[in-house]
Amino acid sequence: MCTDWLKINEITHNIYLIDDNGDNIMYLIIGSEKALLIDTGWGVVNLREVISKITDLPLIVVNTHGHPDHVSGGFQFPNIYIKEEDIPIIEGCFRLENRQWAINNVLKGPYPEGFSSEKWLHSKAGNIIAIKNGHKFNLGNKIIEVIELPGHTPGGIGLLDREERVLFSGDSILRGHIWMHLDHSTSLSTYLSGLKKLEKDINAFDTILPAHGTSLKSEVLSKLVSDIEDILSGNKKGTTHQTFCGEGLLCEFEDYSILYDGSKL
Repeated sequence: MCTDWLKINEITHNIYLIDDNGDNIMYLIIGSEKALLIDTGWGVVNLREVISKITDLPLIVVNTHGHPDHVSGGFQFPNIYIKEEDIPIIEGCFRLENRQWAINNVLKGPYPEGFSSEKWLHSKAGNIIAIKNGHKFNLGNKIIEVIELPGHTPGGIGLLDREERVLFSGDSILRGHIWMHLDHSTSLSTYLSGLKKLEKDINAFDTILPAHGTSLKSEVLSKLVSDIEDILSGNKKGTTHQTFCGEGLLCEFEDYSILYDGSKL
């Protein structure tokens, strides 16, 4: 299933991967009584309409964190769940000047037929509902559990599907660059602490499904913990790397890279 912007694949009998024009990934989980959408992408297409062709179940919408490539489609839904620490970030994403910056600098066209940049610029997020670590979303035949993963943002979360043995990791664990150099990113030590807590539950999942790139095996978590410990101990140090969101120190490893702020260890 696909549109001229979204590509949709059923990766298990009740989990759909929604590729947002190659920029980010959303996931739709189908339960027996409700469905859950993880992130809303850029919101360039009518995501609600696309999802309605997959399921007519009541829909819960959860954001893994507050960045624009994951929350900008939130105006299409009445209620949006996000961890409380990221509420200021998602609110900032819907300020007109920030949406203007995003469409000028990050959001890439050509856009699909029917897209109105003016409507997109002036859209507002739905009702934002704060969630805490351990919150459980009941989909009927399965529970999706919120796992706090502060680091990339202070309110970053993963979502754990114990039945399918899958962790949806947002931008907290992924292939490629894990951005920890942003103004609102936490210290590396805080990020490490969250990963170590997650490591205690590592027997609950086999697969990590991130918001960018391809899936990872759960074993990568222990490597990530070890590599961050090496950075913090001084055994490894990154080299200067520039992004459109500022400069950081880039430390490259086999499955991922850590881009961090040397003043926030």
